[in-house]
Amino acid sequence: MRAVLAAISVLIAGPAMAQDAVSPAQFDNHVAHDPAFGDIAWHIDNVNPGAKGPLVVWLPGSGAYPHFQNFSDGGRGVSFPRELLAFRDRAHFLLIDKPGLPFVADMAFDEATGRPIQLDSPAYRAGLSRDNLVARTALAISAARETLGDKIDRVVVIGGSEGAQYVFAVAGLAHADKAVGWGGLALPQYYDFIIDQRLRAERGEITRAEAQASVEDIFADIKAIQADPLSLDRRFIGETNRRWSGFGPHAAVDDMLALNIPLLLVQGGDDPKAPIINTDFAMVAFLSQGRTNLDYWVYPEADHGFRAPDPNNPGKKVSIAGEIWNRVWAWVMAEPAS
Repeated sequence: MRAVLAAISVLIAGPAMAQDAVSPAQFDNHVAHDPAFGDIAWHIDNVNPGAKGPLVVWLPGSGAYPHFQNFSDGGRGVSFPRELLAFRDRAHFLLIDKPGLPFVADMAFDEATGRPIQLDSPAYRAGLSRDNLVARTALAISAARETLGDKIDRVVVIGGSEGAQYVFAVAGLAHADKAVGWGGLALPQYYDFIIDQRLRAERGEITRAEAQASVEDIFADIKAIQADPLSLDRRFIGETNRRWSGFGPHAAVDDMLALNIPLLLVQGGDDPKAPIINTDFAMVAFLSQGRTNLDYWVYPEADHGFRAPDPNNPGKKVSIAGEIWNRVWAWVMAEPAS
């Protein structure tokens, strides 16, 4: 696809970044067996296993990345926000392996892109569909509920980036008590690519005619995907048709509107991977229907990784993730208004 912005990302660390004491040993490993979906590996933290608290389910961003990544220089990466897992002594955090991926793995790092090299495999590609991820996650939540029993006082599902695109569907299927999405969207993901082209034209980066040509290319790509929706050989922006035919046309706002539980969207105003113009529509939809169960927090200067301009270093960015996740945690623990 020509000249479009890939609005898919994964929350990972660079090889020189520490894990802030979060390690695979702090999780107990389980497997749920299902005749339709096979073995589903899920992991629950064991930092304070006897505590009663929320079951917090993390749905990661896109890509074939394990939850824990070890690099040859001694650095480590993770697929979850460390700042959120800082609260693992008062909750039960659930991580679920994507199809065909291990919980932890040694990985090579691509210095040119600044990203780990994905653990791509036929099993991963075959299992990477929206419906499959939703069903697998719900099954893992059910297994965790059965294992932990009365140690769980509520279930909260949190998804970032790609995870935010199906977190609300999971919340409905798993009968969660609350759901959170960050860096996600409301309208179909395909629409992000069109938004990008139109905004580039308005900024003067390309002409309106060039934007229109790119939009026509996007339409053609969508048509080709839908003509062969289950293909594992044909790809669009690095992902198979099987992945795109589920994620691309789906409007997450429909999943949101089907829920009456407290919902939260957290969005950066400077997020090119998930344009806020798309996400804004969720609040419009809820307000238009007189719905009051959606909170929408916008950090105008934040990017996809919760970084904002550093006031002390012009041209540099600083993470505000700690501030944001502290606020999210307070929202998770707050009792619903009566």
